[in-house]
Amino acid sequence: MRQIILMALTLCSLAACKQGSPEDQVRKTFAEAVQAVENSDVGGASELLAQDFQGPEGIDRGAARLYLMGVFRQQKVGVTVLANRVQITRDGALQAVDLVLTSKGGGLIPEDMGRRSYVIRWRKTGNDWKIRSVESAGPNP
Repeated sequence: MRQIILMALTLCSLAACKQGSPEDQVRKTFAEAVQAVENSDVGGASELLAQDFQGPEGIDRGAARLYLMGVFRQQKVGVTVLANRVQITRDGALQAVDLVLTSKGGGLIPEDMGRRSYVIRWRKTGNDWKIRSVESAGPNP
């Protein structure tokens, strides 16, 4: 009987760990997005965008997908996350990230990017977190 209870508690704790807090879920999904970009996986990266996604300069989900295809065709991208702050809001989550994008040869892409800050708005759709919008918060010194 003890073994059954122990096994049930273990399975419940594993299920709880899998779900995690909303902040942890957003961070995990963001890590998946970073991995998709570093693997030049257009489908994986764009799958995380909400259908009504709105990016910098008003680009939509389709335009973001085309942009990624163009970048990945030319070079491999590296992403270094310098800061990652997540706040759960009434209608989703707000994430502020500081990062550096590098190309396969180690150069910055595009060349004027350098260290940048972004604000990412997330929406929970079913069990998944989707990126609703990305806004540039400007360059960092």
